Amino acid sequence: MKITNVGYNHFHDADFFISRPEGSGDYLMILLKTAGLFEFDGKEVAAEENSVILYRLGSPQYYRAAGPQFGNDWFHFMPESGADEQFLAALDIPFDTPLKLESIAELSVFVSMMCHEKYSDNLYKTDSADLLIKLFFLKLSEKINMSANVGTGSLYEKMSILRTKIYNDPAHEWNVDGLAHELTMSRSSFQHLYKKMFGVTPINDVITGRTEHAKYLLGSTDYTVTHIARMCGYSSDIHFMRQFKQRTGVTPSEYRVRSGGYRR
Repeated sequence: MKITNVGYNHFHDADFFISRPEGSGDYLMILLKTAGLFEFDGKEVAAEENSVILYRLGSPQYYRAAGPQFGNDWFHFMPESGADEQFLAALDIPFDTPLKLESIAELSVFVSMMCHEKYSDNLYKTDSADLLIKLFFLKLSEKINMSANVGTGSLYEKMSILRTKIYNDPAHEWNVDGLAHELTMSRSSFQHLYKKMFGVTPINDVITGRTEHAKYLLGSTDYTVTHIARMCGYSSDIHFMRQFKQRTGVTPSEYRVRSGGYRR
């Protein structure tokens, strides 16, 4: 994912408005810190504080203040590959509609970090921004599903902790049976509930976590592709390279060259 522009904690006066009939030429994510008025399909809709709106590429963008101020965080972005588009689609986040959350505070922190990376001279700012956007959308999807699954309570929390473990330990030999066992669930029930809560299968998340970790290692270390495969939970170099190319469109070696990472 590529950030094209980003703003954190912006506040405007009552006369603020945006009118983009053809959209902004990219995707736009807005986090509301005050109420706002938005137009969709010719109808004006009031969006409350702590709402978020994800505009699809090409969607008209009309919005304005609903009171003395209009406060928001925002970022414009573009998927850089088919894998990025699949990642976003799998999370099943509705486009072009206000989504009311209990709080946007956690999400706002990610926008602040994106802003820092975008305008910094950090060596790996591009890769860092890509990871931050993806983590932002994972957390947003979790919050949306949490709102839709109020009755799941502690089970949702346990699922979220398990999902975090998958992303934090890509070298582990994750499999559906082992994951289901951790929550004392049947294989089929676990897979169904995981997909319902997060919009993706558990194995899809395992592969995503491994791919993102591999991208980081390829761009920031001089480890061989074989060593990186082992660090990402693969016992076969061929399997690693095949899955990596399926997700990114390039081989690990090609990714290293394109990212300006280390070479052997």
